[in-house]
Amino acid sequence: RPQLRPEQRRALPAARAMPLQAAAPAAALAAVALCAAGAAGTASKATKPAWVSEGLLLDQSCSICFPHERKACSREQWDRCCSQEVACHDYHCRGEILGELQPGNRVRARADFTSDDEDKAALTKGMTGKVLKVDGEGGAYIKFQRDEYDDEFVHHWVFKTTFWDSLEFPGGSVRLRAARTAACLDSCTMAQHCALNELTRKKQKAYQACLANCKLQQCNDDEECKSYIGAYAACKQRTATSKACTGRPEGPSEGPSEREL
Repeated sequence: RPQLRPEQRRALPAARAMPLQAAAPAAALAAVALCAAGAAGTASKATKPAWVSEGLLLDQSCSICFPHERKACSREQWDRCCSQEVACHDYHCRGEILGELQPGNRVRARADFTSDDEDKAALTKGMTGKVLKVDGEGGAYIKFQRDEYDDEFVHHWVFKTTFWDSLEFPGGSVRLRAARTAACLDSCTMAQHCALNELTRKKQKAYQACLANCKLQQCNDDEECKSYIGAYAACKQRTATSKACTGRPEGPSEGPSEREL
C-alpha cells in the first residue's frame, strides 16, 4: 500500500466526509435548478395544421349547389358540404359556449390529452393549470400540476381546439351541458343532410324526436345555459352571412370528423 505523507493523512478525514456534507446542498441545488428550468423553459409551439389555422372550409365546388340547389350535385358531394359547414361553424363559434383562455385563468383537464408543442407531452385527466400567456388565436401556454398543492409542474402549449375538447374552467358544468346540447343539435342537422327546409312530415317527426333527445328545453329553462346556446346560434348565423367558411381548394380535408363532450 502506498504511504501517505503527514499532510495527506490529515486531509483524508475531511475528504471522506465531504460527499456526505455536500449531499444535502447538492440535492437542494438540483431541485432549485429543476424548478427554475420548469419556470423559465418554453416549449416550442407546434405548427398548426391548416384546418386549425384557417377553420374547416367548404370545398369550392359546394358553391354550385349548397345549400340551395341540392339537385345540382351528387348526394355524396352535398353531404360532404353539409358536414364541412357544420364543422366550420362549430370551429368559429364553440368558443361562445366554452369560453376563451386568458392569462391568469385556471383550468382543469377533463380528459387525457397530448400537448400541442414539440414535446407532445401526455397530460392526464384531473391535472390543474394556470394560463401564463395566450397566442391571440385561442391557444395558450399553461403551467400544469397534478393538483394545485403539487410542487412539481410542467409548461405546455395547447390550441383552442384542445382546450375545448380536453380542458374546462372550474365550475364550468353549465358550459359543458350547453356544449353537449349544441353538438347534439348539429348532429340532428347532419342526420337530415342540412336540408331542414325540405323535410317530409315523417322526417320532420324524426328531426323533432332528435331535438328532444338533445335536452334543448332543459337548457332553455336554465338562463345561463340558454344564453350560451343563444350566443352559439347567433354566431353561426353571423358566420354563415360572412361566408367565412367558403373557398377551400379541392382535395382531401384534414380535421376532426366529430367531437365528444
